Amino acid sequence: MSKRNFEHSQKPAKKEPTRESAPAALRFLFIVSLWVITGTVIVFLFILPQRLNGALDTLHEVKGSITSLFRFCDDWNFLLLTTVFSFSVIAYSLNDKLLQKYLPNGERGFYSEGMIWAFRNLSNLVLFFLEAGLFCLILTHSVTTPSIYSSIDELPNTKYHVLLLGTSKFIDPLGKKQHENLYYKARIASVVELYKNGRVKSILISGDRTGDYNEPEDMKKDLIKAGIKPKMISEDFDGFRTFDSIIRMRQQLPGSETILIVSQYFHLERAIYLARQKGMEAEGYAAKGSMTLSMIQREFLAKPRIILDIYLLNTQVNGVAAHPRRKVSFTKAGDLFILLVVASSVVGAGRMTRDLLEF
Repeated sequence: MSKRNFEHSQKPAKKEPTRESAPAALRFLFIVSLWVITGTVIVFLFILPQRLNGALDTLHEVKGSITSLFRFCDDWNFLLLTTVFSFSVIAYSLNDKLLQKYLPNGERGFYSEGMIWAFRNLSNLVLFFLEAGLFCLILTHSVTTPSIYSSIDELPNTKYHVLLLGTSKFIDPLGKKQHENLYYKARIASVVELYKNGRVKSILISGDRTGDYNEPEDMKKDLIKAGIKPKMISEDFDGFRTFDSIIRMRQQLPGSETILIVSQYFHLERAIYLARQKGMEAEGYAAKGSMTLSMIQREFLAKPRIILDIYLLNTQVNGVAAHPRRKVSFTKAGDLFILLVVASSVVGAGRMTRDLLEF
């Protein structure tokens, strides 16, 4: 055998590309999860042993809270949840295509590549969160803006059943320094203005009452001091959320008369949208008060919450009769078509998920 032939025979054979049995992203997440779980066990068992029982109680509370979120969901709610989740995955994947241009994958080590992959998806999650919040803001704003009035001259010349949404009289009601809440003062002034101009049939004050803290009672006292007759005022002490206040107003409202909700402009967008989706005719009278940074953050989170409450979770209010549960029928052509759309969205989301789990 010649030397050339010998050297040629010693060349290693070219390896065929092999496909990994599991995507690298899954292996990376598994390893990181092991680190987190191990660290948590060490902390709770060895560093903070006295807090173990409290931690377990907290876990049980979280589990109970998550379970209770879906206790009113019916067939259509679960179907919509599935659809929204599927389309969310698809939108998330489309965002990821854009982000990959700015965070390209390269020839790196397993962990460095995995960290880049994790950072890319974290950035994508933040982007998707902002998109969802912006969508909810635009939806509520576009639907409700034509029905919000800022002056008595703009308001139709008729009498309303007024829903006054509660707020604290002082910025720090339970603290030592009680500064006047200008939102509270403006809402009281707006109701008094409506009353003096003959636009009020009745007033329902809905707010929070916890111990010595009592929003409806504080507001009632100030309205009476301003000259409003006590017999025109009723109170709802279980208005812990705007959602609760709207549902209880619907329960008390005679017939299908239009209600006038009094609060700040940014709050009215959410309240009117809720009222209309619950079958009420609602308009708003905006009290003075601009949005602070904390209010912007609150509304950005609260408006997606009402979309969840209305469409996805079928949220109910204690003490108010629940709506009957709706069922999907396989004998209706319309339901079958919707099921086909849902199945298609799930398949599309599955394919997108496969792409997301590779780096």
